[in-house]
Amino acid sequence: MTDQDPASTVPDDVAQAGRVRLAEWLTAESSEPGNATSPEDLAEWAAYQAEEFLVFVPPGYSNLMFLVADHGISSFQPSLQSLDQAMIAARAQS
Repeated sequence: MTDQDPASTVPDDVAQAGRVRLAEWLTAESSEPGNATSPEDLAEWAAYQAEEFLVFVPPGYSNLMFLVADHGISSFQPSLQSLDQAMIAARAQS
C-alpha cells in the first residue's frame, strides 16, 4: 500500500475473519489437490480496509493482493491495476 491508497488498518477480529474466508477461497482455488491454506498461514499478511473490502497483502515483495468482501473474493496485481481499478473490477464480478 502507498501513502496515496485510501486504506486503513482493521481490528484484529475483523482481519482474522477475513483470513478465514481468504484461506478457504485459496484452498478452493488451488490447482494442487490437498494443498490447503489455513488462516494461520496468512497470519503475517497485512490487512487494510478500503471501502467495503478487506485488502490482504502478503509479507515481503508480492505482486498479488487480495480483496475480500461480502460479495466475493478476488485478486489483483498492483503493478497492473490500482486499488481503485481492482475494486471496480471486483464489484463487476459479483
